[in-house]
Amino acid sequence: MYQSALLFVKGEAGRFFFVNGFTALAFSFILPIMSLFLVKQLGLDPSYIGVYTVSVALSGMVISHRLGALSDRGVQDKKLFLLGVAGIAMAALCFSMATAFWQVLLTGVLFMGLGSASIPMILAMIRRYAESSGQDSTRINSQMRSSVSLVWIIGPAMAFASVEQFGFQGNFFLAGTIAVLVGLFTWRAISGDDRRQVQSIELDSQDVKKDAAQEKARLPARVWWLGLVIFLANIANSTYITSIPLYLTETLGMSTSFPGVLIGLTAAFEIPVMLLSARWASRYGKRPVILCSFLLAAVFYIGLQVAETPLAFVILQVFNGLFFGIFVGLGISLLQDEAPEHVGKASAFYTNAMAVGTMAGTSLMGVVAGAFGYKQALLISLGAISLAFVLLLAIELRARRMQSQQTRVAQLSSR
Repeated sequence: MYQSALLFVKGEAGRFFFVNGFTALAFSFILPIMSLFLVKQLGLDPSYIGVYTVSVALSGMVISHRLGALSDRGVQDKKLFLLGVAGIAMAALCFSMATAFWQVLLTGVLFMGLGSASIPMILAMIRRYAESSGQDSTRINSQMRSSVSLVWIIGPAMAFASVEQFGFQGNFFLAGTIAVLVGLFTWRAISGDDRRQVQSIELDSQDVKKDAAQEKARLPARVWWLGLVIFLANIANSTYITSIPLYLTETLGMSTSFPGVLIGLTAAFEIPVMLLSARWASRYGKRPVILCSFLLAAVFYIGLQVAETPLAFVILQVFNGLFFGIFVGLGISLLQDEAPEHVGKASAFYTNAMAVGTMAGTSLMGVVAGAFGYKQALLISLGAISLAFVLLLAIELRARRMQSQQTRVAQLSSR
C-alpha cells in the first residue's frame, strides 16, 4: 500500500495531484472569505452575497460550457486550463484593490467566471490521463480529489488567519501568487494532449461529419437527472459554507479564525473517505453509497440547529466530512460514466450543476438570513439534502426496475 501511494505521487500522476491540489489552494484563499469580505469589509447587506454569487455562477457556467465544448473538439485541455488559472490570478489582484460592490461584481463576472472553468478542465485532463494509462477512472478521480481536501485542511484556516492578521488585501495577494505558481508549473511540467488533434487530421470527411454530429448530441437524460441531484446537494453545502462564518462570528460571537478551523477539519475527514469511496462504490454501487452520504448530511444539518459550543461544531464535522468526501469523491465519476463519449461536456455539466447549486444556495441564504437570521438560513441545507436523497433514491429504484426487466427479457430470449 505504501509503495502504491508512493508511485501515485510520482511521475505524471504526481504532477496532476500537485496541480489539482494547489489550484484548490488558490480558491481556498478566496471562496470561504467572500461572505465576510462583502459584509464586514464593504459593509453590505447579506443579500448582496446572493447577487455576487448568481452573477459569478452564471458567468462560470457559460465559460465552462464553452471551454468544455472546445475540449471535446480537440483543443488542448492544458491551454484551456492555463486560461482558467490566469483568471484566478487576475481576480485575486482586482479583489485586493476593490473598494465598492460594482468592482467586486465586475471582477467576479470577468475573472472568477473564467477561473471557475479551470475546474472542469483539470477534471477532463485527469479523466483522459486515467483512460490513456489504463487506470480505473473512479479511483483516480477519488485520489485526485483527495488532494483538494488535503490542501483545504490548511487553506481556509490560513485564509481566515491571514485576514485576521494582514487584512483582506494580503489574503488576496496570497491567492494570486499561488495561482501564478500553478500556471507556471503546469506550463512547464504537464504535457499537452495532441492525440485527439492528430487523430482528427487522419479522419476522412465522412468521419469528421459524424464526429460533429456526436458533438452536438445532447447528454443522456439520466445525466440531467443526476445533475439535479448534484445541484440540490451543493445547495446544501454552499448554504452551509456561506452562512457558517457569519453565523459563528456574528450570531455566536466566536473568533474570525474558527470557521477556517472547521473547514480544515472537514477536509481532514474527507481525505480517507474519498480514498475509500471508490472501494465502497465498486462493492455497493455509486448511487447507494451517495445515498448513505446524504443521510449523514441530514444528521449534520440537524445538529447545526442545536450546537452552540466550539466542541459541538468540531464533533459535527465528522458527519460533514463523511458526506462531502463521498459526494465529491464519486459525483464526477457518476456523471462521466453516463456520457463516456462526451467527457469534457460531462465534466463541465458537473461543475455547472455545482455552480448553479452554489448560486441558488447563497441567494436563498442571503434572503433568509436577512429576514430571519443565519441559523434559520441553515435550514435550507437540510431541506435541499432531503430533496436530493428522495430524487436519487427514485433514480436508483428506476434503474433497478429497468435492469430487472432487461434480465427477464434476456432470460425469455434464451429459452
